[in-house]
Parts: sequence; C-alpha cells; structure tokens
Amino acid sequence: MNLKNHPFFKKYKIIKIILLVHLIFSLVIFFSMLVHGIEDKDILGTFSKAFENHKAFENPEKYLKKEIFVIDSVFIDIETSSSQGKSTSKDITVIRGNLLHSAKKKELRFTGMNLNFFDDTYNVNKNIKPIKVWRNTINDEVFLGNEREFERAKTNAVLHIYFYFSIIPLFIILLILKKKT
Repeated sequence: MNLKNHPFFKKYKIIKIILLVHLIFSLVIFFSMLVHGIEDKDILGTFSKAFENHKAFENPEKYLKKEIFVIDSVFIDIETSSSQGKSTSKDITVIRGNLLHSAKKKELRFTGMNLNFFDDTYNVNKNIKPIKVWRNTINDEVFLGNEREFERAKTNAVLHIYFYFSIIPLFIILLILKKKT
C-alpha cells in the first residue's frame, strides 16, 4: 500500500507528520538514555539526573555549590554532523580532572575552544590553573562556571524532562488522529 493513499495521512497530514517526528525524536532520546543507564548499571539514575539538575537550577542557592576543579588533561574533540549532503563540524573542548577534595574523575565538555587552556598555536597551555565550577549537591554533577554553559545545561535538563513526558501524550494523540481518519 502506498503511504500517500493511506487514510492516516490524508487528513491532518502536516500535523500528523510533525507529531510523528516528535514522537520518534522523543523515543530516540528515551532509548538512548535507557542504553546509557544500562551501560552505567543505573537506569533510574540516568533518568533522574535531568530532574535533579532541574531542581538544582531552580534553587541554585540551596543545591549549587562553587567548587575548585583540578585539571588533569585538556583536549579538543571535533564533533561532526551531516545532513542533506553537507557536513559540519564544531570544536568541543574536553576537560578531564576531579574536584579539589575528591578522587572521582569527571569530564567537562563545552563548545568552542577556550584560549585559557591553549596558547596561540593551539597547543595545551602548560600553566593551567584549577578552575571554578558549580557542583550539584544532589547528584554531584559538575557544570562550568560561565553563564553560557550554565544556561545550556539548564536548557538540556528542561528538554530531557519535556521529551520524557511527551512520549505518552504524543502516542495517544496519534492514535486518536488515526481513528478519526
């Protein structure tokens, strides 16, 4: 059967396609978080991280604490993506280290190249000093101290929560639209 002639796509075609793409995107995020949880052997912890980060961002004076991050290594990772035959790439600065009074290793990632860590010829600066970061006291997640990365992490937490909760309503709406057509 040709999809163009299928009754599901004849009425409310654009709305159904948008909702279907949204459902697929939500499912991709859900299953990727599920796989990360299985790899980390903490499925619920992976899903609850977005809720805990959102709670911390809503009450920063209570749940976010300034800490010192001791840097072990810094490098540039290139993230590439391709769509419609075009390939784009962007630099991601990766900082590995640990909090001052903790032995647990952590990794911070942010877009762009920070010249505080690299010299003019893009070699790693040998005189890297510890940096100030924000630590979520609920789940020990670490965020860079600059405003742009802080807002990006805040948006990421809200979007994860949105996509988690949108799966069931989207599925129900699509079933109702299918029955009506």
